[in-house]
Amino acid sequence: MDQARAGCGGAVFVVGGDGLGKSRLTLEATHHGRQAGMAVLVGRAGSTGRAVALRPLTEALAPLSRTEPVLEHASLRPYRSALGRLIPQDLSVGTAGPPSPVLLAEAVLRLLSVTGAGRGCLLALEDLHDTDPATLAVVEYLADNLADQGVLLLATLRAEPGPAWDLAQALGRRCSGTVLRLEPLSRRAVRLLVASRLGLAPERIAEPVLDRLCRDSAGNPFLAAELLRAMLDSGNLVVHDDGCRLVDGVPTEVPPTVRRSVTDQADRLGPAGRHLLTAAAVIGERFPVSVLGLALKMGQDDLLRHLRAAVTAGLVTAEGGDHDWYAFRTMTTAVALLGQLTPTDRAALAHQAVDAVNELHPGLPGDWCRFTARLTRLAGDVPGAVRLLALAGRRDLNAGRLRSAADTLDGAWRLAAAGVDVALRADVLHELLCALLESGEAGRGLRLLDSLDDLCHPAVPPERLAAVHVLFARLALLAGRRTDAAAQLDSARTLLGPGASERQTAPVDAVAAHLGLDAPGRATRLATRAAAAAESAGLPGVACLGWQARGVLARRTGPEGAQPCFTRMRRIAERHHLPLWRTQAAALLAEQRWLLTGDADALARSAERARQLGAHALRHAVDVRLAWDHALRAEYAEAERLVEECTTDAQRLGLGESAPLLSLVRAVCAGHRGRRHELDAALAGLSGDGEPVAALAHGMAAAVCALLEEDPARARRELDRAAAYDAGCPAPYPLAGQHGLALLLAVLPGDADRRLCGDAGGTPAGRLHWNRQFVLLARAVLLGRRGDREAAGATVAALRRTPTHPVALHLGLRLVAPCAHADRWGEPVDWLRGAEEYFRLAGVPAPARACRAQLRDLGVVVPHRRIGSRVPQPLRMIGVTEREYEVLQLMADWSDNRSIASELFISPRTVEKHVASLIAKTEQANRAALSRYAARVREEVRPD
Repeated sequence: MDQARAGCGGAVFVVGGDGLGKSRLTLEATHHGRQAGMAVLVGRAGSTGRAVALRPLTEALAPLSRTEPVLEHASLRPYRSALGRLIPQDLSVGTAGPPSPVLLAEAVLRLLSVTGAGRGCLLALEDLHDTDPATLAVVEYLADNLADQGVLLLATLRAEPGPAWDLAQALGRRCSGTVLRLEPLSRRAVRLLVASRLGLAPERIAEPVLDRLCRDSAGNPFLAAELLRAMLDSGNLVVHDDGCRLVDGVPTEVPPTVRRSVTDQADRLGPAGRHLLTAAAVIGERFPVSVLGLALKMGQDDLLRHLRAAVTAGLVTAEGGDHDWYAFRTMTTAVALLGQLTPTDRAALAHQAVDAVNELHPGLPGDWCRFTARLTRLAGDVPGAVRLLALAGRRDLNAGRLRSAADTLDGAWRLAAAGVDVALRADVLHELLCALLESGEAGRGLRLLDSLDDLCHPAVPPERLAAVHVLFARLALLAGRRTDAAAQLDSARTLLGPGASERQTAPVDAVAAHLGLDAPGRATRLATRAAAAAESAGLPGVACLGWQARGVLARRTGPEGAQPCFTRMRRIAERHHLPLWRTQAAALLAEQRWLLTGDADALARSAERARQLGAHALRHAVDVRLAWDHALRAEYAEAERLVEECTTDAQRLGLGESAPLLSLVRAVCAGHRGRRHELDAALAGLSGDGEPVAALAHGMAAAVCALLEEDPARARRELDRAAAYDAGCPAPYPLAGQHGLALLLAVLPGDADRRLCGDAGGTPAGRLHWNRQFVLLARAVLLGRRGDREAAGATVAALRRTPTHPVALHLGLRLVAPCAHADRWGEPVDWLRGAEEYFRLAGVPAPARACRAQLRDLGVVVPHRRIGSRVPQPLRMIGVTEREYEVLQLMADWSDNRSIASELFISPRTVEKHVASLIAKTEQANRAALSRYAARVREEVRPD
């Protein structure tokens, strides 16, 4: 427009679909032109009836005769007869016949030049797609000849096949015009649009509001504005001083203006095209072309022709790389088209689509089952839709897609409430509970307990209802509600009766084995019977459950008995393609590896695999073990982070079963740092009767805390208490201390002999990593007492090479150091220095002071610990003092004693003593070697 005012004209063709802003952009341009003093002429092609020849030009030029006699201008007199066709007042002037198209176009060009002389002229012609060939001929001539005129031709049209679209493209190719395509608004632009309509700052537009408008309008400004207005009118959108928010449960109807716009666009495709679109809307927002064509019995050529027209009109679009799938550009389009159909029409079209899908995809593989369920419901067959959703959910469950399975089966359950027979509802509830159990959503599953009352009906087979009770029992176990689980199992046994077969009772026995883990003998018998019956009856999931119970029971005495059970469980899962049970077995085997070696890498991989499957309960259980591992490794920050995450997950999912183990991790974190008050708080919830984890808490946390407080008598009492708890209610792991720490504390004062130590070290429990470190220390003490110094030292050296549990290692070395010194084996001075350094840096003062006292008893000079010591840790470990370190730094420059004494303000004699001490502590041959050593140390500690 600025160039037109300067005398350099041109043509711009604004192209876009309905609602993208062609008219609004033209309105802004004309407003801007009038403000700039330009001559502004606006015309529009008629959208109703047949096109009137030259209508947009006549509408644009007619106002000129109302204000001034432009045709009296000298340069226009030769063209008055031609212009008489466009300006009614001058129809009497001219010849009898119409002028040639070229003459008419030149006349219009001259008229525009005169009108815009000295100020520029804007000629805006809207909706060229609806105009006549004569108008297009004039437009083409103008576009080719405006370059040296002060006139801008602004034309709008839709991007659809036709003469206008062909003309715009041709003019663009030969540089006679600019084609400006309007694209949908970006997310940022939609935000600005909404903010301007609501009178809010853009950053105050809530993301859910923006998400919905972007999704439903696809960036179309007309749709976005109309939908926003409808949301406000319905109360679905509430505006307040701080922003805006959506109100749940308040529906929003498609505005009439939007429905009318969609209908008009569909009508332009003709009756067959509109019928195709409405049938596609019944199928869904996404629809397969093959199903659409077969349902409508439409030939391939006709189908593709109408589809291309719909794509060109911007109503539908190809989706992804699949040639068969298309989608409506906006969900609003599909909803508006559906609104034009009667319920009978919808049902008939849906039934046709269902028949087409069944014919094209027999058996409904993959997602076709879920796809057909919606159409079946729309066709009026609610039970058929429920069966299809249940089948789709079962397939997802078997394939390990737990989240999808739970959501699909939940939809089937809610749909089944609408008049479906009770037997079908029982089947759907069974599948839904299976999905919720495997995904670990115990709370969500137990909220369905009330539905059992509706299923107590003669039409529901007792075996099916008993299976539902068993699933509720398993969910109650996950939630830590053991009483409720027992009640559900009792109900299941009552329904099955005394004459039930082993195949029917196997699931009950398997769950009862897990429930009765505090009675190992009976639980083992139940698990064995359940696993054997399930394998012979072809129930692989129940067999896995039975073997899991067997393994958990065997794990209480050590890894050997549990390993074959979990391996058998994994083989069954692999043979029957049960991904969740395979992952469960892999996690249990990874836990076995962790217990034996302290290596938690396989556990971390199991947690990731469970997360990928959506098995929340399994991932949660593995994360609890990983938190425990971090606590034993003294990685307390990571352990506490995982505990917080697991606590949140447990509350969200209703997984109360993990609460005791989480308290154990808190107890270990507190006890291994000597924090008595935090430890007591963690122990408070574990000291009740019947809590198997209490033994672990007292043996692994409270006993260690007592030793860190230098109270061995209290540590022995805690270990005795742990043993008592373990005898009354066996711990899930043999880590309560009897096979490890208690043995070491018995050996140190000579209360245990070599045979007892050898027996404990040879038991399966004694080979577990946590126990083994104490067993090895006890064995080393006994070896040293019998004079086998080399074997004793080698035993401790092997233990120090794999310091998985630093607190236990340094505490154990501190405890055995006096024995090692007395029997002259090992490196007790190095052990005590390392332990003192570790506990001092860890903020546990009592054992650090004990180490320093023991070092002094051994005749070792212990340097005074200053806050902010500059001595590097390796030098502190060998006893280098602050002053000796200062001397060592100066020796790096090969300074003599006098120079060093002058630098440090001490006597040369004192320097000589420090040098001699440094040579001894660093094990250097002489002063020259010490100077070279000092240079290396200075280089290593030099700041980057």
